[in-house]
Amino acid sequence: MVAQIRSAAEATGEYRDMLIRLMTRQIYAETATAEVFGQAITAAPTWEEKHRLAVFTLEEVQHSQGLVVLLRDLGEDPEAIIAARPPAGEFWAIDLTKWIDIAVFNFVVDRAGSHQIMEYRHSSYTPWADSQEVVLADEEEHYGTGIQVLKEFARDTDRFAKFKVSFERVLPNAVKRAFGRPGNAENEYCLRVGLKRHSHEQILNRYLDEMKGYMGSVGLAFPPMSAFEAAGVEMAERTKEIVLSLQ
Repeated sequence: MVAQIRSAAEATGEYRDMLIRLMTRQIYAETATAEVFGQAITAAPTWEEKHRLAVFTLEEVQHSQGLVVLLRDLGEDPEAIIAARPPAGEFWAIDLTKWIDIAVFNFVVDRAGSHQIMEYRHSSYTPWADSQEVVLADEEEHYGTGIQVLKEFARDTDRFAKFKVSFERVLPNAVKRAFGRPGNAENEYCLRVGLKRHSHEQILNRYLDEMKGYMGSVGLAFPPMSAFEAAGVEMAERTKEIVLSLQ
């Protein structure tokens, strides 16, 4: 049975190093997402959209602040960690001035984060696990909006064509940023000590299978394998099968 680590003082050695590495990835994603939503308020076409993005921005900032507290408890400097992250638009490969890119981002990125958070909320590091339930609830709402946006764009042939172009750029980068590489020693260690319950491949495949269900109904296909390769995405064979099944 995996031991539960209930305080920062109990997180030591290799376990602490891996915990900080995972939290760093999450705070990169959360802070970059908060900045995307915040800057996208000016690109939103309606007041309703601006209000929605403002709410999402606050929620992402709150998620980020929760990680700031956890990292400080572990003796880390969150400001220095965040400062090392690429600019938000570069991090997620989107143009923050284009509403099409924001719409694609809303559909693609929030759900990728949710599938990782599903792992973290059952982490053996209980201060982290306990903080993730509210984060996941917020992300679920964001993704619900992303699905509605996808359906809206699909009703307009010209706008949907532009959505597809952005999607083929954003999805491969999001997979790389959110899921990392399959089958490495880091992944095996996380499973062994309970920092995650599922392998990289299982988490990514679960995400892609879910995406596929919404994409197929509106005629949206996965980007070609060449787009994933150009983004530096490494895939297990089963993952490639999922991508190739909707081309």
